[in-house]
Amino acid sequence: MREDLDLNTVNIHCPSCGYKFLHKKNNSGEIKGGLGGVAAGAIIGAKFGIAGGPLGAIAGTIPGAILGGIFGKDYIGKKFDRPMCPSCGTKFMLPKNI
Repeated sequence: MREDLDLNTVNIHCPSCGYKFLHKKNNSGEIKGGLGGVAAGAIIGAKFGIAGGPLGAIAGTIPGAILGGIFGKDYIGKKFDRPMCPSCGTKFMLPKNI
């Protein structure tokens, strides 16, 4: 076994052109997207809640943060963690079993 490979490095084939390359699995985009979504959702939720007064702002912050975290992680963050083929430039999702 090669010493330069670790458990997070996988050997994959591009689904578009068939090029075989190594990809280091990473979830930093997911983490950053989730945290950014929490912050943005909390701010937006508080702004919508201000119409209801101080208690409305507090009540809007919590669900806004939860929804922002979910959407930030799943829809925005995962796009940054996708592998990109060095041959043809296609970005694709890793299979679930990798």
